Amino acid sequence: MSYMNTIFRAGTVALSLGIAASAMADDIELRHASYLPPEHFGTRLIIEPLIERIAEYTEGSVTVQNFPGGQLATAPGTLNAVSSGIANMGLIGVGYVGDSMPMSTIIELPGAFGDLAAGHAAYWQLIEDHLLEAEFLENDVRPIMLSLLPQTQIVLMGTPEINSLEDMAGLKIRVPHATAAEAIAAMGMVPVEMPISDLYLAMERGTVDGAVVLTASIPSYNLNEIAGSVTTNLAMGSIAFVTAIAESDWQALDPEQQEQLMRAGMETGTASVDTMLSVNGRAEGALEEGGMNLITLNEATLAQIEEALASIQEDWVESVAARNPAAAEIAAAYEALLAAQ
Repeated sequence: MSYMNTIFRAGTVALSLGIAASAMADDIELRHASYLPPEHFGTRLIIEPLIERIAEYTEGSVTVQNFPGGQLATAPGTLNAVSSGIANMGLIGVGYVGDSMPMSTIIELPGAFGDLAAGHAAYWQLIEDHLLEAEFLENDVRPIMLSLLPQTQIVLMGTPEINSLEDMAGLKIRVPHATAAEAIAAMGMVPVEMPISDLYLAMERGTVDGAVVLTASIPSYNLNEIAGSVTTNLAMGSIAFVTAIAESDWQALDPEQQEQLMRAGMETGTASVDTMLSVNGRAEGALEEGGMNLITLNEATLAQIEEALASIQEDWVESVAARNPAAAEIAAAYEALLAAQ
């Protein structure tokens, strides 16, 4: 093939994939879609370090431009944006795409893990061993980084006294995904689904009484301005965020670039465990200093909640198995991987 034909072919491939390529075929710019605001800790402490590592490890042959705040896609639309070429990469909240990736939502089960590092390592191994082929590649995307949240809590309006599960009965709680909705319903509360961008006004107007949320996200969405309380020792389930690249864009990279993207993703994802724990801990302290009431539920209430949620995993397996018979295998595999940590 002639030099000019080589250049033409490289440019054509890059343009067809939505990649901004320079005259050098291996100089590639990728567009990253994120619905997180620019000032969100996830943007500053996880997405931006990933982008910096990619540029460093590939010696500038691959660069990534982040488009925060939903400029390219909403939270539920990020998977489709990446697979369709609107973006080359994106931060995919697994809970938002449960219809397309139902088995991946196992991480959302309340109390699925206790130790965040163990949960992160086991879930990433589950992705590599099972979910990569079964769900990610089926949707034309390839995961390069996992960021896993600590167990979520419930933020509430006012400062209610909670001494039993009955004290929470009937509360309207915004939920981030279907698994959380099932858990909230099992606890006698009313799950409400809405975009998190609408949560502030909903709580302020009394449309909802609270929300299942990561403690560290409370100030990110200014909920501390209106909310009065947050629990400290619930385990309402985690939320997995997977940074994925379109499989077509992945295949356009050379083997060394692929290796360096994975290296950047693994290092950033692993570091995100300590980042999450640190940010969450600091947020809890700051919220208390700012006047928010921290609710530590007593053992009797926790026992009531554990009993109420006992059937959630069985229900998850039954529900997901209706779409993919491998659901029970995935549940067993994740339990085994956790036990091995």
